[in-house]
Amino acid sequence: MKILGAMGTPDGRWRFEVVRVRREQQYRMFRDGELLPYRGAMGIFEWLLGEDGYSMADLVEMPVQDSTAGAA
Repeated sequence: MKILGAMGTPDGRWRFEVVRVRREQQYRMFRDGELLPYRGAMGIFEWLLGEDGYSMADLVEMPVQDSTAGAA
């Protein structure tokens, strides 16, 4: 798995990563550092952000972490 990019809320509560697993691009979502069980569901991520009082416009680019945690 390779992390291609990451965005998150300025306070670090939410993080959204675009990852490549083999030949497939997937999305990973984290809340308070915990990997959520939703993969590839951009609509769910946007909904969860909204439920927590954020919008997609609140996201900022985040540094890519060199990690293979949660690799499929």
